[in-house]
Amino acid sequence: MHEEQTDLQPALEEKLGNSSLPLFGNVLSAVEYWAETTTTTLRDVCLNKSFEISLEDLREPWLLEPHGFPLRDSAAVAAVIESRRALEIGGPTPAELGIYDLMASCDNVAQFADPAHQRPGLGHDAVYNPLGRREMGRYIVADAHNLTGIVAPASYELVYASHVLEHMRDPIRALLEWDHVLVPGGTLFLIVPWKQNTFDHFRAPNTLEQLAQKYVRGDDAALGSDFEQTVRSIDMSMDYGFAPGSTFEALRERTLGSAEGREMLHYHVFDFHLLQQVFYCLNYDVVAMDLLYPFHQVIVGTKVGVPAAAEAA
Repeated sequence: MHEEQTDLQPALEEKLGNSSLPLFGNVLSAVEYWAETTTTTLRDVCLNKSFEISLEDLREPWLLEPHGFPLRDSAAVAAVIESRRALEIGGPTPAELGIYDLMASCDNVAQFADPAHQRPGLGHDAVYNPLGRREMGRYIVADAHNLTGIVAPASYELVYASHVLEHMRDPIRALLEWDHVLVPGGTLFLIVPWKQNTFDHFRAPNTLEQLAQKYVRGDDAALGSDFEQTVRSIDMSMDYGFAPGSTFEALRERTLGSAEGREMLHYHVFDFHLLQQVFYCLNYDVVAMDLLYPFHQVIVGTKVGVPAAAEAA
């Protein structure tokens, strides 16, 4: 095992351009490196400075077994997304939610063309017409981890991402970027996989502390720290992107083989406890949480603050 990990180190460093951190090498050097970050606490990362982490699990029955569409709290959710200017990260989203019918407009942030998800071509400022319904906005070609200088601050009333956050190597960094472009009082609408019905079912959910540590350390260092464990923990028999009988070596090769491959990996696993903690940490009031068949964990919240229109009134 040690020899295999050592062989992987040059490949990771070459692909990620990160030679400052010994990914799998000298243990003492790694300990000294991490010791430099000990002065940063979770409260330093969270936007909600009064946030305190909760240890209780969420046991509401509707969060334990998936049900069909629509959302349980569909009226409450509609009230915080209807007629809003939206920015979608990734996508488009399954039609069953009917979310595009409620938005006033919707721009889309994407980094790569993706024919499998109805994004065959991609160009900055090209027309975005999700699911072929109607022209809703424009494409913005960008890395969802870094929207600064590309998307104006507080320029959207709704930020929406379906099955995207788990692909972010640094979820906290991405969420802070999304928060930055959202107006006070705006809505954050996230859907992430329910691991029990996906190829992540062997994996333990991440914790908020783990995500915060990755934010402090930097995403490339974080990828190197748990990359091998991640690819070995995915149930390849349930990943439709690979031929039957494929092993984790194929997943490793795809991930390291291209920028697109690196974006396809599920770097993190979320449950409702973690999702709720993330929203509270970022200073959002949770409007609704729900579990939709077959594997959609939904959380919707509003950014604490007074909308500009209310202030003007």
